[in-house]
Amino acid sequence: MDNPEVRKGGGTAGDRGRGYGYWVLASVAFFFFLSTIILATVLFGGLAFMSAFSLEDESLKDAYVEETVEGSGEKKIAVIPIEGIIRSGPSAFVPDEAGLAESFKKRLEKAGGDAHVEAILLRIDSPGGGITASDVIYNELIKYKEEKKKKVVACLEDVAASGAYYIAVASDKIVAHPTTVTGSIGVILPLINVSELIKRYGIEDKSITSGPFKEIGSPLKPMSPEEEAVLKGIVEEMYTRFITVVSKGRNIQLEDVRRLADGRIYTAQQAQALGLIDQTGYLSDAIKLTKELAGIKEAKVVRYKKKWGIKDLLSFKTNVPSITLIGGGPANDNNAFHDVSRLMYLWPGFHAAGGPLNNYFYAPFGGGHLLKTGN
Repeated sequence: MDNPEVRKGGGTAGDRGRGYGYWVLASVAFFFFLSTIILATVLFGGLAFMSAFSLEDESLKDAYVEETVEGSGEKKIAVIPIEGIIRSGPSAFVPDEAGLAESFKKRLEKAGGDAHVEAILLRIDSPGGGITASDVIYNELIKYKEEKKKKVVACLEDVAASGAYYIAVASDKIVAHPTTVTGSIGVILPLINVSELIKRYGIEDKSITSGPFKEIGSPLKPMSPEEEAVLKGIVEEMYTRFITVVSKGRNIQLEDVRRLADGRIYTAQQAQALGLIDQTGYLSDAIKLTKELAGIKEAKVVRYKKKWGIKDLLSFKTNVPSITLIGGGPANDNNAFHDVSRLMYLWPGFHAAGGPLNNYFYAPFGGGHLLKTGN
């Protein structure tokens, strides 16, 4: 017997009802999916267009905004941080990592352009870093003092070692927290040699060079005594520059600086006894001393925070260091080993001392980034 619900088109009325509902839902879902794609395309396309073709001159924008830390009044003390690894270029993880030579210069220029800023207070929490970046910041401070005739005070926090101390001696006075670790005056040229390892696996380096010293420092070949002498000469020259800067900034005889500058770190109390710092104390003590040097009783303590814009967001990058061992292209953040052969004013052992930089650590063979491992 025929089922009365069966129709010529095949299937029951219930089947046809379910089919109709399915296509309605599918159409609605497709409409929302298509709308999302169009909206995302318009949004990100508009942002890219605004970033690339903005009619507003980027050079006229103020990249840093002033923020009051404490105090009041017309006169100001500008606090400028030097935190983390001191580098000439940005981190792969944070495009404007605090303490970089360029961001420091911009903050100092902002302070220098404000007639109400009476003095600079440096907040230093760094194990040092690149020789050139450290020297650039040092030079900017010396120029500021000469041109503006203003005082500079350094407040050393957890760590102010090597290149960070190099910068600190440009200031008029140095205050260190009672728990500060400083010093590490010297130069390091990290070099890795894997010649025995590659020999074990039958790998042979067939590099062709234009001279006997072109491969100096190569990790693929044993270092000759002549090559070692050349590199030691360069390190010694940079070391002499370091101790000369300390001698001049701290008014200590050069030979006395040489005796204490064997690369070791010092506690705040040891550093004060050696004349490397002026006093121990806290940030409040450093602020008080800065006011005294500037000859003012009341002042507004300010800092300059980075103002993020569309261009910054679009340029944000998250590079993952490559596993390239040797010679992996140009010295950029993608080459995990490019910092191995860089001359540095750096205390390389600081990350092993219990995480002094608020849960940050330095990957010495990972592009030199300061990575945060905690909240």
